[in-house]
Amino acid sequence: MDLPVDARGASFLIREAVPEDAPALGAILAELAPIDGFILLSPEEVAGEPSAHGGDVMRANACGGRWLLFVAEQDGVVAGMVDLRAVPLRRCAHVCELGIGLRAGFRDRGVGKALMEHAIRAASAQGFRKIRLMVIASNTRAIALYRKTRFVETGRFRDEVRLGRGFEDLLVMERTLP
Repeated sequence: MDLPVDARGASFLIREAVPEDAPALGAILAELAPIDGFILLSPEEVAGEPSAHGGDVMRANACGGRWLLFVAEQDGVVAGMVDLRAVPLRRCAHVCELGIGLRAGFRDRGVGKALMEHAIRAASAQGFRKIRLMVIASNTRAIALYRKTRFVETGRFRDEVRLGRGFEDLLVMERTLP
């Protein structure tokens, strides 16, 4: 199997997360949360995120495709993560929500794009018809990545996110699957 290669020519592996990845996943979230505009979780909310707990990580990929959690690993280091969670309503069961995060040293190297493409294939294989995500409007790097992977903006919540002393819009982006 050919492994993906980043912009520096280093190969990396994308695989299902395992419980032993939980500390690394928590560390990624803890790194991103204090940076205004990167993710919706505040630093105080990171500890409650299921992907940061080994038992929850074990359940993720074992729940019949309703929650999929993947990591990108390079030289034994978890460089990034992507998860897909089915919308928990029967009438919307064909839709999943995507979340992604990368460690600082692995951004702008193609790892995020590879994780996105892997997640899109996995969602399609599980029978999802649509992937939805939300992104803070000032996160232009993330928005560019989502557009590269054929997500389109379908909505905007004005002044939805409190960052620092101000408010930012929250964009809804979607991609319909074949």
